[in-house]
Parts: sequence; C-alpha cells; structure tokens
Amino acid sequence: MNNEFFRLNESSFHILKANYESSRAGISDLVDDAEFDEFFEVEEVHRAQQSLVTPKMRLMEELSWLPELSDVQVAEVISLIEVVAQLEPTQFKPTDLKSIVKVIAPFPELAKANILAHLCGVQRADQALIQSLATSWAEIDPPHLLGFINDTRVESGFPRVDEQQLRQALREVEGKHSNVAAASIWKNATPGILMDKIVVAELANNPSGVFLGLLVRSYDSRSETDLVRINGNINDHIELAKPNGADLGEHVGAISDLLDAWDEINQPVQVFEQHQGHEEGRSKRVYENVRALCLDLANNHEEYREARRLSEALLRTFPELESVAEVLKNDVAQLGTLDEQQRQTEFLAPLAEACEAAKKDRKLNNSLARRGFAANRRGGVLSRLVKSFEHAVSNMTDTSYAFFLVRDLALYINNDLDDPETAFRLVDGLMSHNGAVPSDKVCEKMEEDRAIIHRNWKMRELDENAGNLSAMSQTVDEMLEYARGPDRIEILQLKEKIDSKRRQKWIKRGIYAAIAAVIGFFVLAGEFNRPSSRSNYQPTTNRTTSSSPTVQTTTTRLNRFEEDKPSIGNGKTLTRSEVRYCTFQGERLDFMRSLSMTNSQINRFNQLIGDYNLRCSNFRYRAGVLTTIQSEAAARTSILRADARRMVSSW
Repeated sequence: MNNEFFRLNESSFHILKANYESSRAGISDLVDDAEFDEFFEVEEVHRAQQSLVTPKMRLMEELSWLPELSDVQVAEVISLIEVVAQLEPTQFKPTDLKSIVKVIAPFPELAKANILAHLCGVQRADQALIQSLATSWAEIDPPHLLGFINDTRVESGFPRVDEQQLRQALREVEGKHSNVAAASIWKNATPGILMDKIVVAELANNPSGVFLGLLVRSYDSRSETDLVRINGNINDHIELAKPNGADLGEHVGAISDLLDAWDEINQPVQVFEQHQGHEEGRSKRVYENVRALCLDLANNHEEYREARRLSEALLRTFPELESVAEVLKNDVAQLGTLDEQQRQTEFLAPLAEACEAAKKDRKLNNSLARRGFAANRRGGVLSRLVKSFEHAVSNMTDTSYAFFLVRDLALYINNDLDDPETAFRLVDGLMSHNGAVPSDKVCEKMEEDRAIIHRNWKMRELDENAGNLSAMSQTVDEMLEYARGPDRIEILQLKEKIDSKRRQKWIKRGIYAAIAAVIGFFVLAGEFNRPSSRSNYQPTTNRTTSSSPTVQTTTTRLNRFEEDKPSIGNGKTLTRSEVRYCTFQGERLDFMRSLSMTNSQINRFNQLIGDYNLRCSNFRYRAGVLTTIQSEAAARTSILRADARRMVSSW
C-alpha cells in the first residue's frame, strides 16, 4: 500500500481469503485456490503469501485488516466497501457515511479505524469522517489487541509478539491512516478550510491525541509545494515594490492576496503549533520579509498608507504568531496615525495656502458681502479659499482641521488686521456653508467666536454713532442677534438705558451715558478685542506677534483708568493715576507668577518685580483714593489677567 491509499480489498488476507488462525500449510492451500480462481494476478497472490508467512510482515497485515471480526462481519464489510467503490466521489454523501458509521459502530476500534481509512482512500473526506477516524485511534486498547494477536498466533503456529513490537507496528499503521486522511483532505476544493475545522475541533475534543499531530504533519508536508510557490511570489512582489514606483499599490495588493492564500493553506498548521507552544517557522520567515518591506516604505519613502495595508494583512494572516502579534498591532496603530496625518496634510495644504493668500487680499470683505462664503466661475481669492475648503472637508474623516484653518484666518483678520467686519462675514459664512457640517464642539467654538467678533464690529459703530441715540439703539439691536449668555443680558440692559434716555429726550446726558455704558460693558466683559485668547486652537501658520505696551492693554484707552508710572523713590505722595499704576501693576504681577515658565521669562518677571519695588513699595496717597482704585482693580480682574498673559507671551 502506498501513502495515499489504504485499501482493505488489497489486503493479503482478502486476496487469499485467509483469517487470523490460518497456518503456513493452510495459507499454501489458499494460494493454490487463489491461483485457480484467477481473481488476482499471480504476482499479487505470491506477494500476499510472503506477507502472511513472514512474522514481521504478518504483524502489519494483521493490524491493517479486520481484527476481532467474525467471518460474517468480514463478509459484510467487504460487501459494503464494494458498494462504496462503485460510487463516484460526488455521489458519496454525508448520509452514506452516517449509514456506514452506524453499521460499524459495534466493531472493535482498530477494525473500525481500518474501515474508515479505507473510505478516506477511495472517497473525498469530510470533517465527520476524519474526526471519526481520529476518535477510533484514541480509543484503541493496545494490551487487549496484543492478547488477540497472540491468541490467534498460537492457533496459526506463528511466534508471539511483545507489546513493544505491537505498539511500534500500530504507530506505522496510524501513520498510514494519517497520510491517507491528509491525501483525502487535499481532494477538497478548499483543503485548508476543512483542515482548519478539523484541527480546531480535535484540539477541543482530544488535544493530546497522537493521530491529530500525525495528520497535521502529513497535511503540512503535502502543502509544501503550494507554500513554496506562494512564498516565491511574495518575494518577487517585495522586490518589485522596493523601488517605490507608480505601481506600488498593485504590488501591495498582490502581496496581501498572497498572504490570504498562504493563510488559507497554512492556518491549521499555525493553530496546531500555537497550541503546542510553538510558532510555525515558515510563517515567521514570511512575516519578517513582508514587515521589512513595511518598515522600508514607512521610514524611507513615507508610504504610510501602503505600509499600513501590509501590516493589516500580516496581522490578519499571522495572529497565531504570538511574539509578533503585539508588534503588528502597534505597527497598524502608528501607521494609521501617520497615514491620517499625511492625508490631512495632503488635503489641508491647498487650504492653508489659500488662507495665506486671503490675508493679503484687501477685497475679501467686498467679496464676502456680495456672495457670502461661496465660489464663483471667475475665480479669485475667495473662490480659491472656498474650493480648497470644500475639497478638504469632502476627503477628510475629521473635518475639524479644515474649519479651524479658516477660523484662524478670521481671527488673524480680526486681531492683526483689525478688521472685525470681514472676520465676522467669514465666520458667519463658514457656519452657514452647505455640505460641510462641523462637529458640535467646533460649532460651539465658532458660535462663540462669531459673537465676540460681531461685538467688536458693532462696538465701532456705537462709537461712530455717539450722540445719535436712534442709531445707537439700532446697533444694539443688531448686537442682540448674536449675543450669548451674560453678554446678552448686559446688552439688553444697555438697550433699556438708551431707550429710556430717548424717551426722556435728555440728549446730551443720554449720549454720554450710552457711551459710558458701552465702554463699561466691553471693559467688564474683558478680552473682547482678542477672541483668539478664548480658544485652545493654535494657528497653523506662523505670524509675528508684537509686544503690547506694559500699561495700555486694551484697544480703547480710557482716561478714567489712566495709569502713570511713579518715579523711583520711597514715601512720595502719588497722584491718582500713579496709585492706579501701583495697584494694577501689583495685580498683574500676581497673575504672572503662575504664568512664567522659562528661564528667560522668569528673568523678565524678576526685573519687573525689582522695578515695581523701587516705585511702589512705600508711598502716600490722598484719603479715599486707594479704596476707590482697589474697587476698580476688582472690577477689571479679567482685563488685568489678560494683560499679564500678553506681557508674558511677548517675552
């Protein structure tokens, strides 16, 4: 019998119609009968005779036949296998197997195993057949079998065998069965999938079974040709992918497909080796070669997307290689981050360039006023800005970066160009743009920016309309459209005051009261002139920031809060503005203590402390002045804190 077939109808016992009690003389008579019947070739008959009369060869024949079955049962088995032999592989159905298993269920385990192995040799195996064969081998009782063999040898006149001889011969028969089962598995269209199911099931049912290990090794040996071919193709595509040409994606896709093909065949071997505490060696080498390509693509060519595809394919193919699974998970995560950053850069770069161009466009406000945040056929800076924004948000999973780039442009126009009207139109148009929906967090931040920028814009109108209560009232109404929270309450109070003055027709006092209320409101609100200070977002473009004056920190300087730096000295009587400087500067220095971080900033802070002590450590003041100015400082806490931040940031 060769390794791919195990045929009971080719057994020496079947050819000569012998049984386990047949003696040498009886076998000789059976040879004459067989030659006369001419059912088998003379060479086969004599080969069968030689096998049965040679003690060592006879043991293999005894173990490969139907031990412990009666002549009637043997005849039933022969009839059964002759029926199966007449069926085409496609005609042999699971129901046929169930019928056979039911018939042989009472048989001794070795006889049952030989019948199942015969079925594997003549038909295409399925999971149930292979697992039945494995179960039969797991239940064979060698000592009982040894007793049967020696008892029949006493009757046939052949020498007895010892247990070691029996066990060695059993391992040979079991090996033949595993080879036949593996060959039968390879007759299936998807042998790897079938084998994987068998391995998983047997590891759960009988993980220490000898038959499973033999079956895996036989299956693995038969897969060698296919795996060598797949590995060669993988290496070919690795070499072609290294130059990083335009067809890189095709080679990466081909490698990924080849890894899937490798995994389909080799997966059951990997699973078995993992259960044994080992890592399948050939798979480990394939992993190392492909990961080397991943590292080369990522580190030397910045091809993060293709490197990520390969890493994902490796992780999908080799999760059983425990020593590399965590490495691959980390590779996939890092390459995913790098790929996303590269994608963001790719789609945000045109938008960043358009934002830079918009900073220099003096007609941007007119364009926004005419058509809002929208492109037109004639092009222009605004069209370029809108189109690059739309391109970015349509290709990015996280659109926040695109929104923040345009938002930063608006903050630059408001802060550095001192043009809140254009900044407002830009933010308002961005928020109402069709097809781009910002996240709730981004939307909330932009609504806050819009309210602050709109307030900055309308504040100037209030100043320009000073003395015209009707115009001021209209401006306040416009401010209410975007005002939020406490700001809205303050503006409503301001509106009530303006309307009250209009009703009373106290024109002159009404003008002064309105201006004072507006200025007081914006001073108390704090930081209205720098909306970017409310945002944690850092602009993506470099800009030069000029240092603010030490004392004058708001856009509109008011005489009632004027500060004058005292001259150096102790015990001097200071003016109100000099006392205000000492009080306000003391508050600023307190805020700076928690802001100074670098050595240079600490040095600058210490210089201010020294200067402050020379001027303000000991002074006199008129009655009531200090109390009043301390109240002013309490009301301007947010402004003084903002002054401190700007001073530190300018160092």
